[in-house]
Amino acid sequence: MQKLINKAIKHYSYNSDLDKNSDIQEFYKRYVFSFNNYKKNKYDFANFYHKLNGNPNCTHIKAKNLLFQGDEDSWKYFERTAVFWTYGHNNDKWIDHLKGAYEYALYVEREDLIKLLFEKSLAYLTDKENLSNKDFKKQKVYPSTQLAHFLIEKWLGNNPVKNLISNYGNGYGVYQKLIDNWDDFSKIEPSYWDNLCECHLNGIGLQRGEKWENEEFLTSGLIPMELINLFKVRKKLDLNIPTINNALFDTNMVKNPVIPTGYNEDLDLKFKLIDLTVKTKKKYTFQEIEEHIKSENGNEVKIFE
Repeated sequence: MQKLINKAIKHYSYNSDLDKNSDIQEFYKRYVFSFNNYKKNKYDFANFYHKLNGNPNCTHIKAKNLLFQGDEDSWKYFERTAVFWTYGHNNDKWIDHLKGAYEYALYVEREDLIKLLFEKSLAYLTDKENLSNKDFKKQKVYPSTQLAHFLIEKWLGNNPVKNLISNYGNGYGVYQKLIDNWDDFSKIEPSYWDNLCECHLNGIGLQRGEKWENEEFLTSGLIPMELINLFKVRKKLDLNIPTINNALFDTNMVKNPVIPTGYNEDLDLKFKLIDLTVKTKKKYTFQEIEEHIKSENGNEVKIFE
């Protein structure tokens, strides 16, 4: 177990610093290129939110690095990731591709984002063309995707896409024991939790070659987000939570998110750049966005880059 953890730390460079200036420059470079392309080809700017997903060094990679290093600013980046992935998801009909957005939104407790994700999921889960498509009907779905929707239903009290998604894939898999013993986890043997930790580590892409079954937890990386969300929901419902004695739970990556995180998309330089472009179909500079944010929120406001 520890060998896998050490391999993950090295493989994903969780100890490394990320250059904020290069992130900003790269984000803007891609923004300008895409804007010109949208204008030239008369694309629908409603899809321009997809540009939020173009630079992971300013979203989930930054969040995980800062968390591993014990930096409390990480929580802002986790919420930014949830926002970017929710708004940035366009024209993608595959169920597992929204798994990360759902997990991150629950992780930072953004119920508004979860409800927006419901709309996106329902759009393709009820689409007649998809429902008659052989590949769509036979698509694989991760057990942890099914678990995420089970947990969201428990968290919100409802989940309009959970039963629809249950028609795909092969159910809860390794998590079936959680469902069967939901009212009392004391009935679950301690070794089961070690199995779940090992399952997580085997699904973060440490093996050679890209295989679907080995990439179930790529978006959360060393963070066992599916288990943290599980315990978050059970705490809200006043249900018992097990103590896990496993090397994975000795790392910073199992810290509970600080809520509120301090993030605000209205003060986010990158988000507002894309958001205003979608709404006005105009190209902006970062300086113009800074001026807009200050005009809306006051000159003393701290802008998140």
